Amino acid sequence: MIKRITALILTVILICVTATGCAQSDSDTAAETTAVVTNLSKPDAAKWQYDAEHDIYYQLGIGYCETPADESYEQLAIFVPGAYVDAENNGDDTYTCELDQNAEVNGYTAATAPIVMQIHTEAYAAADALTQEVLTSHKGLTESISEFTSQGFVCAFPGCRGINEGAPKGAADLKAAIRYLRYADDVVAGDAESIFVFGMSGGGALSAVLGASGDSELYAPYLEAIGAVQGVSDAVCGSMAWCPVTDLDTANAEYEWMMGCTRSGRTDELNAISDKLAYAYADYVNSAGFTDENGGSLTLEESEKGIYQSGSYYEYIKGVIEESLNNYLSDTRFINITAQEYIDGLNAERKWIIYDKSSNTATITSVADFCKNCKLASDLPVAFDGLGAKNTLFGSAEGEHSHFDRILADILTELDNEYAADYNADLEKTDEFGYTVNQRVDMYAPLYYLMKSREGYGKSVVAKHWRIRSGIEQRTNSLTTEVNLALALGNCDSVESIDFETVWAKGHDQAERTGDPTENFIAWVNSCMKG
Repeated sequence: MIKRITALILTVILICVTATGCAQSDSDTAAETTAVVTNLSKPDAAKWQYDAEHDIYYQLGIGYCETPADESYEQLAIFVPGAYVDAENNGDDTYTCELDQNAEVNGYTAATAPIVMQIHTEAYAAADALTQEVLTSHKGLTESISEFTSQGFVCAFPGCRGINEGAPKGAADLKAAIRYLRYADDVVAGDAESIFVFGMSGGGALSAVLGASGDSELYAPYLEAIGAVQGVSDAVCGSMAWCPVTDLDTANAEYEWMMGCTRSGRTDELNAISDKLAYAYADYVNSAGFTDENGGSLTLEESEKGIYQSGSYYEYIKGVIEESLNNYLSDTRFINITAQEYIDGLNAERKWIIYDKSSNTATITSVADFCKNCKLASDLPVAFDGLGAKNTLFGSAEGEHSHFDRILADILTELDNEYAADYNADLEKTDEFGYTVNQRVDMYAPLYYLMKSREGYGKSVVAKHWRIRSGIEQRTNSLTTEVNLALALGNCDSVESIDFETVWAKGHDQAERTGDPTENFIAWVNSCMKG
């Protein structure tokens, strides 16, 4: 195992944060006069390796915290475009590199280049630190890195702990890596005030968490425990999330409100749980304070069919579905069939799409009809934190199981369900820092920091730029997960840009309307930097 880098003396320096692509918010001005305290050394200028085929200098195994809980995870890899450094061969397959401040790649320099950080934590799993063995054996990995470096980007790959170690330790590790990049900003190419995180599924969720929770004091004991750099910000400039599995505090209720109507053949007790979760979601929406782009209040109302399938919030969700379908009709060059024939195929069992051939646009009869045809619920009794499930994400000790859904716990208690005692007992647990399960769920819920109705609002530095994509047919999430995130960001004063779309005929993947996910992400980062 590569040993983490440690310093021989305590480093105490003063920083003055100046941003290029993404200026920090006024709420973060305290960081400008805070002493940076750490025993970590910065990357050794004489330890760079070189990939001649792709003209990339890189270092692996950089320890980003002083007292790591697990060195197999808590290490960082950095990849830099060759143009940004003047390099001298040391004769042992390593190079001594100094920054070349004049060279440009795609209009960026060593001082202004954005840093992109991939969060690879599918299902909230741990991410192993990148090793030379992995880099050598996976040729495609180097190719994917070069897609970014060839555009002038600096790439950072952090390992981190995951689901078995319990939340919020994965996010805490990633925050420590971000802090380290700021600490090393003067010796590593790239603008540490222009960090963009990106990921898919669980990685998308943590990308959203990092984007929403910058500098949150709730993370302080977790960061101190692993020896993260103190006195620098862990906020990021931009967050890209594909199909983020997030907002676990309301995820079950969201799922049943939207997709519970597609279930059949269940027991009366399970149906009662599903219905009560749907009612609970309506209560949540009506107290959350969601508003549309024009400031109009979004709420749910009782309906003759279904559970609260009416009101301005319902119409907003219906409109998102219709927009996704109409984008597909506009984008697609149909081959062998016409658009009308495509719609006829979707309407084969029941007519739920009304298509206007003259304008090539469509509407749907209801959200429920869309779900019954395109977005069936999973077969699980409850989609998240299910009955009898062994959940480790919010366990209070490594590998420990713990339920985490307070809404579901209250419903089970009301129904005198056999699992109620287990849920209520788990929710009383605290971790080694005295944090309750509910507190740690909040830390992994972006809306906790983004919604004015939540306690965390105004207590973090929120990323200025956001890009969210989801496949509309995914069974993993309710569509409301991504929609609510976009709505919350739209009402967050510090957010400058939101690029949100849900993609028709796509599932739980890196869904894009057109083009390649990586190319689209690169183009988005470039647009944010120029803005």
